[in-house]
Amino acid sequence: MRALNNSEVPGFTAKRAELGSEEYSERVASPVMNAVDQMPAAYRQLVHELGYVDVYRAWKRGWTPSQIRGSAADGTFHLS
Repeated sequence: MRALNNSEVPGFTAKRAELGSEEYSERVASPVMNAVDQMPAAYRQLVHELGYVDVYRAWKRGWTPSQIRGSAADGTFHLS
């Protein structure tokens, strides 16, 4: 099972920084949290349920929350 906070998925590699460091906060955590905060509430809920990267990418491609939820399997969503 993929951890919901794992931002490494096929086709995307997170910026490298030591977890918990000031650099991690600046380069990874803050930009991700800002991006999630800008998403509509229905998509933010999906981020909490299914993870960030693929839900964010689907939202940017115009997928509806019901399309994302309908494509999820076993509590995970992978944008293909």
